[in-house]
Amino acid sequence: MRVTLGFTTYNVERYLPLAFESVLAQDFTDFEVVVCDNRSTDRTWEICREYAARDPRFRIHRNDENLGEAGNFARVVSLARGEFFRLTAHDDLMAPSLLRECVAALDADPGVVCAYPQTVIIDADGNPIGDWDDRLDLSDPSPVRRLAHFAQRWSLLNELFGVIRTDALRRTRLLGQYLSSDARIVAELVLQGRFHAVPSRLFYRRMHPAMTFGGDRTDVMAHHEPHLAMKARKAARRARPGADHQLLIADVMRTFLATADAPLATRIGGAATFGAVAESRRARIRLGRLRRRVTGGTLPKPPWENPDGSLKKESR
Repeated sequence: MRVTLGFTTYNVERYLPLAFESVLAQDFTDFEVVVCDNRSTDRTWEICREYAARDPRFRIHRNDENLGEAGNFARVVSLARGEFFRLTAHDDLMAPSLLRECVAALDADPGVVCAYPQTVIIDADGNPIGDWDDRLDLSDPSPVRRLAHFAQRWSLLNELFGVIRTDALRRTRLLGQYLSSDARIVAELVLQGRFHAVPSRLFYRRMHPAMTFGGDRTDVMAHHEPHLAMKARKAARRARPGADHQLLIADVMRTFLATADAPLATRIGGAATFGAVAESRRARIRLGRLRRRVTGGTLPKPPWENPDGSLKKESR
């Protein structure tokens, strides 16, 4: 088995059939689909059963309880049998050649841990909003320089939806109990090897009001770890601005320091570089916002936001 396409699902009936159809349209066919459902109460599980009955490559599992996104993602990864793994969101789409081109890049270079295509942003109805430039180059031979560049440039983390070597993904700590812990996954992969950017725009990422990161901090924490929902509410009341960002920086720095196969000087230098670059980036973002507020200017908005900062509404 070459590729596992992993789905974590919970009440996602609207877009799930479209995501499954884009999987079945792939011209690279040596894959399995592993779906772990978090006790959905809509038609999600019924849809999963329908596709599993149609195609034996679908392996579907329904959790005994809602494990949250973090626990469900860990379960999907643990069940994967493929040499490569692709996290596949219920609301995104893939061009038919996505798997083929990404697998070819991984086969061509054993030093590459992740191959990811370029991105097109689509709206709730699947209409293109615009091309997205990730502005990332994670191909440098030096893990220190790769991590510094990632700290400087990461944004939507589209790389996480690339095709990843399964053994490399399993060496990460997967999702954590703070916001942006998916950035930690990418950072830990960056430490393990180079990323290859496939030049074709083969990934269609949907931006719509029901996206996970559209909620507030408490909502997102409860989504990741439902058994910690009460703790998340209390923490949200006490949280300092930027607390999750600080957790991310500290966590990645600890990971770099603990990398056993790197010289001590490299580990210390890499951790310090990541921390300094990440803090510098955060300071520039805050300064830019303050400058625009003082001068009466407005921040440039990404294409899926309205001028007031809200997400564009779905057309009815």
